[in-house]
Amino acid sequence: MRNSRFALVVAAAMLSSVPLAAHHSFGGTYRVDQQITIKGTIVQLTLRSPHSFVYVEVQAADGSTERWTIEGASATQFAQQGFDKNAFQVGDPVEILGNPSRSPNSTRARLIKITRTTDGKSWGGRTGEVVN
Repeated sequence: MRNSRFALVVAAAMLSSVPLAAHHSFGGTYRVDQQITIKGTIVQLTLRSPHSFVYVEVQAADGSTERWTIEGASATQFAQQGFDKNAFQVGDPVEILGNPSRSPNSTRARLIKITRTTDGKSWGGRTGEVVN
């Protein structure tokens, strides 16, 4: 009996030290019922899990520059759809369709579609979301 209690305590301690992977829905962070268009230049691209990010510099109406953070799918999901480190690169001028952040005055959005404006290459728009 004493050994089984000890084993139970050890098992509980081990389980409590295991990190839990939590995932949020995009609806909790972004207004999925709204869409915005962002035009700018890619300054950084981070393809990783659980979410990838495209960082875009945008010229604001007052002439200042804003840096937008655009959140997308995981690197694995993107790669399966042809969106890898070679599809879009730093320096590419892009137009992004996204869901705006729920936080007021935030420069964050959820990626719906990205289009390189120089040649029309794009990803997104749902149904297979492949790079065209």
